Amino acid sequence: MAINLSNVYFSYPEQSKVPIINITAWSITTGEHVFIYGPSGGGKSTLLGLLSGILSANKGEVNIHGQRLDKMTNRQRDKFRAQHIGYVFQQFNLIPYLDAIDNIQLAQHFAQSTSKASLNKEIKALLTRLNLSEKDWYKPIRTLSIGQQQRIAIARALINKPTLLIADEPTSSLDHNNRDNFMTLLISIVKDNGITLLFVSHDMSLSHYFNRVESFNNINEIVCSNVN
Repeated sequence: MAINLSNVYFSYPEQSKVPIINITAWSITTGEHVFIYGPSGGGKSTLLGLLSGILSANKGEVNIHGQRLDKMTNRQRDKFRAQHIGYVFQQFNLIPYLDAIDNIQLAQHFAQSTSKASLNKEIKALLTRLNLSEKDWYKPIRTLSIGQQQRIAIARALINKPTLLIADEPTSSLDHNNRDNFMTLLISIVKDNGITLLFVSHDMSLSHYFNRVESFNNINEIVCSNVN
């Protein structure tokens, strides 16, 4: 299993009696491409935080590729995430004054699995695959378009060869054509590399790209209207 959750419960410390996540059982098989839909503010991003180890469950088992994230320390989760999980954030979370190469290199900091020369070669090959012109590789991120920043964010998520890729509303700022180009490219890359994909969005028009579609409200036993 790529993901296996059992009796997972989470609430934020400032509202400890208000559960955001309450999942009795849920799993994803290795290699699946899963689309989860639901309205903004329902807890989808919180779930992704638990699956990536950014957040820690209050109770229950969070098992990713046979490893219990809920049993790890913060540092152990950081290293596991760097080595096994790619994450495309809704707002990209790129450092605006750094260029594409430097932003992607930062993703390798915790993984520490590739020499710098080899890493730079892989980064350039990935940016080429993602159709980012070489003339834009060394420009500060803030000077690039949203579409270009998005491709850099994907490259950063893929550079450590993750077995699980998590995407949180990554098409929300794209127009129709750029959205479709992005989805076609993303699905092609994950298929070519045998990556398990978990994609979260409120845009149901994207669901046809996936072999499994689920409502977040059917996964989570609690519906919250004030937390995403």
